[in-house]
Amino acid sequence: MKKLMIAVAALMVSIAAYGQGQFVFNNRVPPDINAKFVDSSGAGLAGTAYTVQLLGGASGATTLTPLTTTDFRTGAAAGYVNPLTVTVPGVADGKKADIILKVFAGVGTAGTALSQFGPYTVTVAEAPNIPSSLPMGTQNLVVNTVPEPTTLALGVIGLGALLAIRRRK
Repeated sequence: MKKLMIAVAALMVSIAAYGQGQFVFNNRVPPDINAKFVDSSGAGLAGTAYTVQLLGGASGATTLTPLTTTDFRTGAAAGYVNPLTVTVPGVADGKKADIILKVFAGVGTAGTALSQFGPYTVTVAEAPNIPSSLPMGTQNLVVNTVPEPTTLALGVIGLGALLAIRRRK
C-alpha cells in the first residue's frame, strides 16, 4: 500500500510538471479589452481574408511555439476575432505565459506575416478554474495590409512583361 501511495504521488507531481494552462483570446471584452484589428484606413479586418496566429510559451522563454489560428468576424463586428480558448503546453495553472500575435493575409500562415503584436503576458488557468482573457488593452491594432516590396516588384515585372508582349504584336 505504501508503494502504491508513493507511485500515485510521483504521478501527480509529474502531471503537474507538464501542466497545460489556458487563456481566452478575444479582442473585445468591454470595458478592459477593445483592441480592434484595422488596416491603415481604419477599416476592420473581416472574415477569412486574414488569419491571426498565436504563438506562446512560458514567460521569458526564448522560443515560442505555434498555438492556434483564428479568423475575423464580419459585418459590424469586423476587426474582432472569432474568440477561442487557447491551451499553452508546459505552462501550469497560475503561471505566466508570453503570447505573440501574427497577422497573415488569406487563410493560413503561409508567407510573411503582415504584422506582429506583443508579447502579451497572461496568467493561465487549468480546469476547473476559469481562464483569464489575454490583456490586449483598448488601442486599435493597425495591420500593414500593403504587400511587401518584393510582391509589388513582382507585380510590376509581370505588368511590364504583358505590355512588352502587347507592344510586339
